[in-house]
Amino acid sequence: MAEDYEQVEFESEGATLRGRLYRPASGTASAPAVVMAHGFGALAIWLTDVAVDLAQAGFAVLLFDHRNFGESDGEPRYGFDTLLQIRGYRDAITFLEKQAGIDKQKIAVWGESASSLVVQFIGVFDDRVRAVIARTPVCGNSTTKFDESPEKFEWLRENWSSLDLSTVPVRELAVRFCRLHEGEGPVIVEGGAAVSYVTRMRKKYLSDWSNQVFILQRKLEAQFNEQRLPAKYLKVPTLFVIATDDEVPLCELATNRKCFDLIEAPKDSLEITGGHFGLINHDSEPYRQAVSADIKFLRGVFK
Repeated sequence: MAEDYEQVEFESEGATLRGRLYRPASGTASAPAVVMAHGFGALAIWLTDVAVDLAQAGFAVLLFDHRNFGESDGEPRYGFDTLLQIRGYRDAITFLEKQAGIDKQKIAVWGESASSLVVQFIGVFDDRVRAVIARTPVCGNSTTKFDESPEKFEWLRENWSSLDLSTVPVRELAVRFCRLHEGEGPVIVEGGAAVSYVTRMRKKYLSDWSNQVFILQRKLEAQFNEQRLPAKYLKVPTLFVIATDDEVPLCELATNRKCFDLIEAPKDSLEITGGHFGLINHDSEPYRQAVSADIKFLRGVFK
């Protein structure tokens, strides 16, 4: 499978973020574009197959590592910060708009697992986003409470881009992505599927990966990692691709369906049996179904 891309970098909140810009195989003069980043314990390079398939379908794709992860700069290394990731997507869109051959009126955001929540937020906050794809959405579980009043979300909407984070102390919570004997702290994703996924990706892509992740926590009026918040505020076409047998606790099927039902915008969903990690395993039927759904959705939105 041919890969036509260039290494790119852009600034975000004082750090350099790095990734790849894939050009569509068709050589379109002004192509619709997709901005992509990885989930909680992954790397951008692990999404290479998805980026290539979308590019071959006619879309430009900007695939990048979140701040503190992979090829991108930032400290602490493997520090996970949802707000800074939302701002990273904002700055990725700004960078993309400056590139030749990009249709600025046709920009979608794509996220999987933890970044599925990030793209829902940026899909609400940034009016340059014209479509959202949330793979294996992180919407919560049976203990998740759905807010009835808008005050909390309105604070997030007002402050997401302008809040001076240097004035807000950060607490680091050490966790492990999966049950490997690397790192310290509680395990986020239990079970053998996560270990198998990591093992497969580490063999396929030689890169600097860490099972040790630090969740960066701030005391704010409201939190940007509250899973149930953004869905009902989405006003752009949205696709949810849900694993019916998702192993991740915060990707519970009933709650994902409830979040999807809250979306008051053109929307579509696909439910696939294959587990949280099966949808991004290139050599699987769930992967093919998920990518086909992405392409069909994007072509429908950007026709």
